[in-house]
Order: sequence, then structure tokens, then C-alpha cells
Amino acid sequence: MHTPTRQLPVLLACVLLGASFSPPAAFAQPGPCCVVSDNGSGTADHPPGCPNGYSGQMAIVTGLPAGATIDIAAVIVNFAGLTQVPGGNLGGNRENWSAVAPLMLTGTGALLGFNRNINLPISAGESHSAPRIPFSPSQSFATDLWSLQGQIVGDPDFDLLRITAGSGFGYPSPGGTIFTQSGGGWAVDSFFDITYRIDFIGAPGSPLAGHSGSTVGTYRFGMCHDRPTPARRATWGSVKSFYR
Repeated sequence: MHTPTRQLPVLLACVLLGASFSPPAAFAQPGPCCVVSDNGSGTADHPPGCPNGYSGQMAIVTGLPAGATIDIAAVIVNFAGLTQVPGGNLGGNRENWSAVAPLMLTGTGALLGFNRNINLPISAGESHSAPRIPFSPSQSFATDLWSLQGQIVGDPDFDLLRITAGSGFGYPSPGGTIFTQSGGGWAVDSFFDITYRIDFIGAPGSPLAGHSGSTVGTYRFGMCHDRPTPARRATWGSVKSFYR
């Protein structure tokens, strides 16, 4: 049967309207970002061992050519050698571990075109966590990144690149974690509001030659966190240059 042309827009509108009210069950529901194993105590280890780690942003601002920055997409991942003992500044556990911090560095301004990928080793990290109720199906507790430091020396672009963070170094880095029971494991939602300091010395012959300095900033590093926005909107507090 021939449909009059003037009726086609009406039919199309009905089809689109019907599609917009399709039952939610027609759409696939996303699963948890990361589920970690129970550690045998009715909870999971902290920091969680999610393969994507904690991700966030950093920047080098001080000591560079005028108007230039080095933006850093950073991850803290591959937690290893974890030990958990009672204590810490939150009255729960003190956690010691090692990790790796892959860094993606991108220059701006006079450093446009500068791009590097660097894996920064973290040999002696420490975090603290508040008490939680074992076997409770939802466990929400405060955390604190107490200390994190890693550095490289003798790099083609950096005679020194060092990142220092954590409350134990005077850079407050509070956070929080929620473990939610999921099957036989625990779905993760975790973050730290990390305050960090980046010290650098440019290597001779590199685009950073003759430059050095120290920058302090704060950013929210999230692991499966539902609001991965900055703790403070990309405000970088600068400290006077070092090593000149």
C-alpha cells in the first residue's frame, strides 16, 4: 500500500519516540570497573590490585621557558610486596608497598612537540587506612597516601626527575575507598587527593638544558572512582626553583 508522503514525518516521529522509551532491560548494563579477590579476612587488600591503577594528572610549571608547561598524565599501578600491619594515622592499617608510575609527558608553549613516556619506579610507598567491618557487604573507609617518592637520574632529558607526595612528606593526600561485595570478591571505588612536588634538572643537550625547578600541585587520582574530577581545579602552587 502506498503511504502518502506527508505521513512519513509522522511515522518517523512515532518510531523515534517508541525507541526513546524502550525498556532499560534492552540495554546492556555495565559491570564493575574492577573486582579484586577476598584476602581471606572478609575484605580486600588495600591499596587494591586493579590492573588500571590510580590515574590522574600532574604538571611541571616552575623553571621552564616563559609560558611553557609539561603536562603529565600519570598512573600509579602494579602494587607489589604489600604488607599490612595495625597502625597508621587513621587507626586501622599501615600498608607498605612498591609500585610503578608510568608518566606521559607533553610539552606546551616553547616546549610544544616535547613528548616522553617514562616509567618511574616507586620503591617504598606507604598508605594508611581506617578500620572497616570485615564481611560487611559494603565497606567504606577513609585512607591516606602517607608517602610516595620515585626518581630517575641520568636520563637523556632529565639529569633528575623526582616526584614526592604524601602526608608524611608534608603534602596532605587524603582519600577514601569503598569495597562492595561482588560474587566472591569486592568491587572497587577508590581515590586519593594527592598533593605532590615535582623536582627536575634538565639534561645538557636536551630541550630542558639549563632549566630546573620545583612545582607543587594537587589532583584527584581515582581507581574506578565515579567522580574522577580534580580535588582542586588544576591550580598549581609553585615553589621557588631549586638546584640553580
